[in-house]
Amino acid sequence: MSSLFTRIRAGELPGHIVWDDEHCFAILTLKPIREGHVLLIPRDEVDHWYDMEPTLNAHVFDVARTLSQTIKRLFPCEKVGMMIAGLEVRHAHLHLIPITAIADLNFSLAQDRDDALQAETARSIRHALRESGHTAVPAESHK
Repeated sequence: MSSLFTRIRAGELPGHIVWDDEHCFAILTLKPIREGHVLLIPRDEVDHWYDMEPTLNAHVFDVARTLSQTIKRLFPCEKVGMMIAGLEVRHAHLHLIPITAIADLNFSLAQDRDDALQAETARSIRHALRESGHTAVPAESHK
């Protein structure tokens, strides 16, 4: 059975996709810690990030850099923190979160966010990525 993330990418479940290339994709998390909280996910359904093939791992972390630079430009923060937990969905994924303090990297801060606000956040990220010349940006989110 496909993971929750794969089903979002396939359009079977709603989601706000901000990046989609031949190796990985990125979505807004359903319960962000802060606005701009993105999940970066390899297309291959591997459970642990360290089980990704080295070339896939390198690509995912390169895309993480691109997304983090965009997130930092768009959302008030000092840095974009990265967390890899992987317990909630057994499909490797990186959390990219705009932070101003280490305490911001705390899943207990995650909250539901209005879908219209999430859609606007996704549009902003996609627009900024396109403006920077990136082509792995989908036209719209799945609804």
